[in-house]
Amino acid sequence: MRRTIIIVGLIGLVVSLFLVGSYYALFRYRTFPPAADQPMETLDVPYLERSVELSERGAEDPIWQQVPSKTFPLAPQVTAIPWARASVPEVTVAAFHNGERIFFRLQWRDPTEDRQLGRDVFSDACAVMLPLVENPQPNTIMMGFLEGANIWAWKAARDAQVWGGDSARVQSERPYADYYYPFESREVFPITTEPMPSAVEDLVARGVGTLTPRAHQRVQGRGFWKKGVWTVILTRALAADGAADEAALPVGGARAVAFAVWDGAKGDRGARKSITGWVRLRVWPTEVPAGASGR
Repeated sequence: MRRTIIIVGLIGLVVSLFLVGSYYALFRYRTFPPAADQPMETLDVPYLERSVELSERGAEDPIWQQVPSKTFPLAPQVTAIPWARASVPEVTVAAFHNGERIFFRLQWRDPTEDRQLGRDVFSDACAVMLPLVENPQPNTIMMGFLEGANIWAWKAARDAQVWGGDSARVQSERPYADYYYPFESREVFPITTEPMPSAVEDLVARGVGTLTPRAHQRVQGRGFWKKGVWTVILTRALAADGAADEAALPVGGARAVAFAVWDGAKGDRGARKSITGWVRLRVWPTEVPAGASGR
């Protein structure tokens, strides 16, 4: 009897330790929360009466020289196995708005341009994540864990399909069966030819396993790889469409944002990615021009 009680007690202790460890891993260290005495970095978004094209010319527009950029270190998403160092060490981000739209430019080094998808072949990608609450918990960065997030996800393979041209080098695996049903005059599996309105997916997540496309896809973007560097432009209207699953970007205000990068050549996909911590996104009012002092 006494031996049974001891065994039951040990099992209870092990279960308790497991639950405490799981809680700590999921709610405390699922990413790399900043130290309490480390202030959140700020990315300024100045007002400029300009816009940029979704083209290589727009990616290299001299306007970006007027916009303050910041380089953020990246760390691996620790909930994805294998737990290793970040595939991409850092990402440089710049942003501005013209009163109606916001423009982001993300740049990072990558020796290979991965625009292909196939068996064990993965695409390069990046994302901007905006929480659906104004003040997210500092350690809840994983896919909007608990509080929800609006995610703008750009993928190089999707980009090639949307924009085409010389960069359209997507080698998707072909089905082994006939593409058309032999007794039908039209395609009977429309999902295989579903048009893509944008190289960026406008997504929402409210926890693990809940990532879904928004009903209204309003984010546009395009990426360019040149001499070992990816440059990706993302843009969306500043004003939200009123839906509860779209993050607002109030002019004259600030909110949190996070960035992520995937290196397809290193096997990154899904949760396996390199991420920043929360960054304070400060959207300047329209009466403050870029280059003003005191910023």
